[in-house]
Amino acid sequence: MPILQNQPVASNLIGMVTTIGMVQSVVSLSDFLIKKKYLQSDITRKMVHVVASCWLLVWPLMDPRHWTWRLNVAVPAIYSVQLVVKGLILKDRNDRDVKTMTRTGNPTELVLGPLMFTSVMISIGLNLFQREEGPYIMAVLGFGDGIAPVIGKRYGRTWYKLSGRKKSVEGSVGCFLASLFGLQVFRFVMGYPHYNFYVWTGVSLIGTLVEAASPGDFDNLTIPASIHFALPYIRNLANVIS
Repeated sequence: MPILQNQPVASNLIGMVTTIGMVQSVVSLSDFLIKKKYLQSDITRKMVHVVASCWLLVWPLMDPRHWTWRLNVAVPAIYSVQLVVKGLILKDRNDRDVKTMTRTGNPTELVLGPLMFTSVMISIGLNLFQREEGPYIMAVLGFGDGIAPVIGKRYGRTWYKLSGRKKSVEGSVGCFLASLFGLQVFRFVMGYPHYNFYVWTGVSLIGTLVEAASPGDFDNLTIPASIHFALPYIRNLANVIS
């Protein structure tokens, strides 16, 4: 339900400002934690990963009756431009975004995984606004893919490698469980996606398998694409089973 039912423009502006505040807060916090050496960049970049996926939690605040609902992608659009400028033009290793969003501190990494991520956010925000498919994708891409490497680094014991980086079984299990958790977070706050054991399990499993097999940073593209194409089949199969 829009926060101001009779003022769609104001509701959509509030949603946009809320998103800006949320993302800027976690980036600033990540930068602080790195400067104080409380956390390393490989952890903070995943913090940003998870929180950025929660940008669609502002959707219930926004009103689709006015074209300004498209402001829900203002933050990823702005960040996409910043990532290109900082990654390809400025190339400042001391930049806050470089320190919090890259693995090695190389500015050009900003136009790989991070830019792919913001591009997916834009696509979802414009094409899947207030539709169930959006939370399905972001639960896996944000929570699952975001938490998997953290679990793998800390608890990984059984390692394997397919077409991408080395993964751990423990990290893949973490990806699956974190995806389910992300779906529950979205359902609790937004009211959807509606719970269906088979659909939730199928989406999380597909996302986990694709995350495990994807080459390099391209999982930020392969995960959304796989869920987008697999979701109708998963739903049909769930209807047959149930």
